[in-house]
Amino acid sequence: MKQLEKNKTQRGVTLVELMIVIVIGSILATLAIPSFNEFISGTRQSSVVSQLFSDLNRARSESIKRNARVLVCPRGSDTACDTSGTTNWNSGWLVCTDANSDNACDVGTTANPNPIVVHSALHTTLTLTGPNAAVRFNPSGISGSGAATLTVGGTWSGATSSIINVAGTGNISRP
Repeated sequence: MKQLEKNKTQRGVTLVELMIVIVIGSILATLAIPSFNEFISGTRQSSVVSQLFSDLNRARSESIKRNARVLVCPRGSDTACDTSGTTNWNSGWLVCTDANSDNACDVGTTANPNPIVVHSALHTTLTLTGPNAAVRFNPSGISGSGAATLTVGGTWSGATSSIINVAGTGNISRP
């Protein structure tokens, strides 16, 4: 009988040990979550900058390929630019052809859909400011609207701004 009692050792953790682990885990999570939120916001901002930079380059190459004027403008709807003269591009942007040079997206067809790109509204923690008119690329790839600066920023503390410049020559750069 004594031999059975010797082999019967306790296994597992006590309730006190479990509570200590839970408290330590809670403290670590409380410290990590704010940094993680900043990381997510910074990644969102970086993604928007990359998408905008890519869409500006695509607009320039499309203007050369199609031998037609192409616009990058703040989105008013899924098929039309915002013509209110705003510098707030938070509602997204369009890349569309403007062959008749009326500063508006041309009507698309099945063979030639227009707009070429529709970018949805930005996340509420991001801001995008740009020119109060569309950025235009002529058939030669030169900017028909002159130099333009687009700035992507954030509303969280410690947010930095990212700038995209479009030169009058059509060159697109991120300083």
